[in-house]
Amino acid sequence: MDTSYVTIMLVVFLVLTGLAIDIGYMYVSDEDLQHSAEMAALTGAESLKKRLLLQAQHSPGKLAQVLADPLQSAARSVAVDTATGKHSASALVALMNDNGNALTENNDITVGFWNMSSRSYTPGGTPVNAMQVRARRTAESSSVGLGSLGTFVAKISGTASFGSTPVAVAALVPGTRSNIAICAAACEPSCGYPDVCSIPERRMSHLPWDPQRENSSANRYLYTSLLHPVTITNTMSDLVCQEMPVQEVCGLPIFTAAMKTDAILRDLKAMMYDPNVDSSNKEYDNNGKLAGWWVVVPATDCAGFQAGEAFEQHTVVKYSLVRISRICAAGEPGCGKASASADQPAVACVPGGEGLYIDRISCVGCDNASKRQFFGLRPVLVN
Repeated sequence: MDTSYVTIMLVVFLVLTGLAIDIGYMYVSDEDLQHSAEMAALTGAESLKKRLLLQAQHSPGKLAQVLADPLQSAARSVAVDTATGKHSASALVALMNDNGNALTENNDITVGFWNMSSRSYTPGGTPVNAMQVRARRTAESSSVGLGSLGTFVAKISGTASFGSTPVAVAALVPGTRSNIAICAAACEPSCGYPDVCSIPERRMSHLPWDPQRENSSANRYLYTSLLHPVTITNTMSDLVCQEMPVQEVCGLPIFTAAMKTDAILRDLKAMMYDPNVDSSNKEYDNNGKLAGWWVVVPATDCAGFQAGEAFEQHTVVKYSLVRISRICAAGEPGCGKASASADQPAVACVPGGEGLYIDRISCVGCDNASKRQFFGLRPVLVN
């Protein structure tokens, strides 16, 4: 037999085998890789947010130290688990971590600062409010999976790589999705961010008020549709029950109104005690009862205007990180929710005690340098 024929066929076989290997890895498709990078970045940023909230709950004086940590090891571990966990059986997705803040052969994760103004990300920058993740097929890494062997045979065909290595950045963007706004008078001077104050539980009211009769608006709040007005087809109740996206409103006019009835308060109560709504920003006691709901709310200067039931535009002058300790409102649950599945409050409501209660607060002015350190409560993909 002509051995040259066998040799040629063997080479062809090896080339086809190599292509099959690479194509197999390629079909961890670009979309799958992009999704892995995005999900890893989002869950990593969520882990960072949880660490910040935990610090705010138990030792708020050290919040700045968390924001200055360039490692964020727990968040990195969560990102790795998210990207590789779903593919653990075949190990098709690689995510390397050496705790560095540069994308290298041995590192696919960085933490750093996302600048909202310039829409730019600085790896290793502080305050840390974002995570960057690069996802790779294991065949494209020299450290995991098949390593260099995975593409060696395919190189016989002159094809070095089929690979793409998508990168995603998720950030804790300062912003709000809250449907309530407080008055700037509620922000005590000693509770400027990053200091988070524990205050005696404060009962807040949504009733209209006249500044000529009220000495202070510190215990008042307004309902808000944020940047866009309510309409017949997009009511205030719709906005509360459907949850709005995060919006940057600091320094901008928002639509606000007071209310004489508790209808919207019942909607807010239903959302607060729904265990499936914004659960990562809720705090439970040792008995599993809901102790608080952390939200970022806009604060407006309420001095000089009469708060009525008609929506008016007022400029946001501060952001406030508050913990709503409970919401008390009589009547059927709002948002069409069933009370049987609702969380139980750590502190029970009493007849006549209708209102929204807060017990933690921290405020930062829209033009204050500390706003750079202010973190959002819902990670979003920014790149």
